[in-house]
Order: sequence, then C-alpha cells, then structure tokens
Amino acid sequence: MPFYPDHVLDEIRNSIDIVPFISEHVALKKRGRNHVACCPFHNEKTPSFNVNAEKQIFMCFGCGVGGDVFKFAMLVEHVTFPEAVRLLAERYGIPLPQVARTEDASSGADLEALRAAMADAVTFYHHILVDTAEGKGALAYLEGRGVTRQTMGRFQLGYSPAGGDVLLEWLRKKGHTPQTLEDCGLIKRSEDGRRQYDAFRGRIMFPITDARGRVIAFGGRAMGEAQPKYLNSPETRLYNKSRNLFGLSFSREGIKSSDLAILVEGYMDFLIPYQFGINNIVASLGTSLTAQQVKLLGRYTREVVVCYDPDSAGIAATQRSLDLFLDEDFRVKILQLPEGQDPDAFVRSVGVEEYRNRLRQVVSYLDFVLETAMHSQGNLDTPRSKVQVMNQVLPYLAKLPNAVERSEYVSRFASRLNIEDRLLLAEVRKAAQQRNRRLPDEPVAVVTSMKRGERRLLQLLLANPSLQAQILPLCSSQDFHGLATERIFAAIQERFRKSAVTTFEDLHRQFAGEAEQALLAQMQMEEVPEDHSPDTAESALNAIRKIRLDSYKQEIQSKIAEASQRSDDEMLARLMEQRIQVDRDLISLSRK
Repeated sequence: MPFYPDHVLDEIRNSIDIVPFISEHVALKKRGRNHVACCPFHNEKTPSFNVNAEKQIFMCFGCGVGGDVFKFAMLVEHVTFPEAVRLLAERYGIPLPQVARTEDASSGADLEALRAAMADAVTFYHHILVDTAEGKGALAYLEGRGVTRQTMGRFQLGYSPAGGDVLLEWLRKKGHTPQTLEDCGLIKRSEDGRRQYDAFRGRIMFPITDARGRVIAFGGRAMGEAQPKYLNSPETRLYNKSRNLFGLSFSREGIKSSDLAILVEGYMDFLIPYQFGINNIVASLGTSLTAQQVKLLGRYTREVVVCYDPDSAGIAATQRSLDLFLDEDFRVKILQLPEGQDPDAFVRSVGVEEYRNRLRQVVSYLDFVLETAMHSQGNLDTPRSKVQVMNQVLPYLAKLPNAVERSEYVSRFASRLNIEDRLLLAEVRKAAQQRNRRLPDEPVAVVTSMKRGERRLLQLLLANPSLQAQILPLCSSQDFHGLATERIFAAIQERFRKSAVTTFEDLHRQFAGEAEQALLAQMQMEEVPEDHSPDTAESALNAIRKIRLDSYKQEIQSKIAEASQRSDDEMLARLMEQRIQVDRDLISLSRK
C-alpha cells in the first residue's frame, strides 16, 4: 500500500473545505456552528449528521461514523485510504510524490489497471461504431432512434464486433493482461478454461460510469432478434449494479440545481430526454430499483419523479419503488405516459416540450396508488370492493405524518370512490387518523350498508309478499348489481323463478352466520312504510336504478378526463356516446 508523508496529507486536507465537498453528496443546512443533514450512511428521519467547518470534520450521532475529508471520500466512493488520497489530489490539482509500495498489497494498482482497461475499451468500441464498416448497422439503428452524433460522442456509445476475440487482441496490444480484462468483465473464459473470448459480441455498447464519470461497466444491446436483448457487465471490483445509476455523472449537477430527479428505466429512456435538455434524469437500469440506488440519489436531492414504462411491469416497479423512496424521506411523484410509450418514444413522437408539460402535471404517489388499486380491482360497484381499494391505499396514507393532510386525502379518495355511506366514511377516516394499515374486517359487513331505495324495496317485498308477483318480473339482476343486498335480491329472484314466495325467515335461514343476516335484522328493526302499493315499490326500484346510472355516469366522466389528458380522440368519442345514453336513461327514469 502506498505511504504518503504527513506534509502531503496536510496539503490536501488544507486545500479542501469539507462543507462544500460534502454538500456535493448531501443536502446540508446551516444550524448554529454546524451544518446538518440526514446521514447518507444509514436510514434516519431526523438529521443527526453534522459537519463542522471550523474543525473540518463530520460526525453522525446516529450511527457513530465520523472523520475528516479523507474518511468521507472513502465512505462515499467505497475506496481505500490511498485511493481516497489520489482521488482528492487529482480533483484539486495537487501533485503526489512517487512513493514506495509494500509488496503484499497492490489493490490500488489493480483498480487502476482495471480502470485503464475500461477506458481503452470505450475508445475501441466507439471507434468501431463511428469509423468502421462493421459499425454501420448499429450507427444506422441509433440514428433511426433519434440519437445524434453529438450524443454518441458525449456518451461514447460504441459497437462490439461480432468476432470472438477482436477486443481481446486489441487490448493485449495496448499492454493489458488477459487476467485484468477478465477481472473487469470484458472477456470470458471457455468452460474448459483453454480459450478466452470477448464478453460482448455484435452489440451496441452503452458505457456505464460511476458518479465521478469513470467507466465501470457496459450495457450491450443486441442487434436484430438475438437474445438476451440486453447484456450487462458482471459485478466486478469496479461495478456493483445495485449501487449505481446510469447517467448520474452527467446529470448530478442538474439534479442538484433543480432539487429534483427524474427516474426512468433504461439507456434510451435516459439518452433521448437528456439529448433534448432534460438534464436532471437518471436510469435505474431496469425495474429492480435497490435501496442503495435510492441512497445514492439521496445525496443530491430528496424529491423524485418516477417515470417508468406504462406497461404492467413498469407500473408494478413504480409501486415497489415507493416504499424505498418513502423510507428515505423522499417526496415522490409519478409521471405516467400514454400506454405503449416510454420516455424515449414519447419525446421522439411529441417533442420535449410536451414531456416538460407532463412533468408539470405529475401526480402524487398516493393518487397513483389509488388509481392503480382501482384499476386492478375492476368493478367498484360494491362497498366491499371500495374497502379493498382503501386497504391498498391505507399503508401509504399511514406514512403521512400530518393528520390534516391525511384527512384531506381521505376526503378526496372518498369522493373519487363515490363513498357516500357515512359509516364507511367514518371507518376510513378513523383508520387514516390512527394510521392503521387497513380497515378492520369485522365492521365491514355493517359498514357496507344499504342505500335507502334497496332497503325500502326489500322491506315492501318481504312485508307484503303479494307484491313479489307484481314487482319481481320488472327486475333484472343488473338492477341490484353492486348493492350491499345483491345476494339477498338474487335469493328472492331465484325462489320466485321456482314459484316460491320469500319471507324474512327464509332469508335468515339461508344467510345464517353471514354478513347479509345483519342487513336483514337492520331492515326488520325499522318501521316498514305504510304505503304497500305497487307504485311505491316501483318508485323504490327506480331509485335503485338511478343510483346505478349515477355511479356509471361518474365512472364515464373519470374515463373522459383520462382520455382527454391522453388526447385519445377515438376513446373520447365512444365515452361521449355512452354518457349521452346514460343521460337519456336518467331522463326516462325521472318521468316515471
């Protein structure tokens, strides 16, 4: 290990102000004599990480880590002490003397050899792409995807020849040993160990850099139908996938200045928006975001817009990312693009200004969770289905520390779900205020209570069985779909088809021990309307139909708003026709 004399270390230490240096990685705030932040090395919600400008030290009173600028560089860059010395000296232009090296440790030299090999590989791949006939197909593909030559140069995109050992031989001539190339994932060894060959062949190459801009790995995209479509470098001493974000070295200043990061999935999702001026964007290299990647991003901002692909995998990944970001106290919003369009395709099809416009219209993560739960639930006609949706939302509501904010979201969500029942709304509010993660199971049957129309109709039919023969032929199962008493009506209709009259006692026997029995008891405890005429019963039936049509109309209205936001004219036309028909049906009911 290199030994550096004290005067060299003192010169480096005295040349660096620890506060701005640490501020590049952590959002510090002045508090008294110190600057404070949430610690970048452990999870915490109350800042316990302190930096003292006078003493040029840092200390976290939460996890106990502390030291000087060298120690911080070691921790944040995951390097040894000699590597931290070289890193800081190089950055601040301080020449280092030639020093002796012990024979038993040469890890620094090994890392430098790996980095040198990766740097030469970048040059080789880029040359093949832009200067040779073999790279023409890949070049045409990238240009067809809207990537400019300037962007190819800036990000040093390349192409790996299809031959088995072209890179290996070229790097050998540059003085790199096969062992070094194998250690950094550029070549592989055959199963019998006799032959070495290029790890990437016939692929468009995307260099992956660390936060300092040093190439540490590659992602290779296959041409044509070859599988796998994407092939990434294996984990090496330079590269740990779970600890890196694609494009961070290019966008970290943009992220810091805007105090916002946009998170996308893949290479092209990053490159195209960045090419058009979106300079606060990073890619997680797939949908498996890790806690380490979130911590890395947290060095530069605590606000993120997640913009994964709008397919089922992307939606699921977005939901998985929420817990990771919320655990690190991020402010999280979601940008959902039209179906079938990832950020790359969207920017190329409608332009970067529309993408910026969508960024101004992002939704909170709670709205995203609600909409996703509603979509997965499908039918929201029944109170029970609304309870199931709220049970998916409550764990995220519970994370909100502010009771007023929780209450406001409950009101919004209750309106969105058309929760009118006072008992159900009270249960939801209670769960949110107590930060419960789900509604209690036991009260749900009582909470999912009856509408006035269904209660009155059942009371009339069961108190005066002669009405069943006059009213039930007018009914269809659709009339009662989604009601709390849907199964009770179904039982009455089934008995009527068998020419049997239904009484309260019949239904108590059929639903013994089930939720419907509580509803039957509730109806029996109330006063039955004095007017048992068929007109009164038919009015109650029409009231039920109006509730169903109103609910359906509200659902159509929500879909119209979504289609309008997506500029889906074809869908808008269909929905408008449906709304017109519902309005006609409502007018017809009002005349009865």
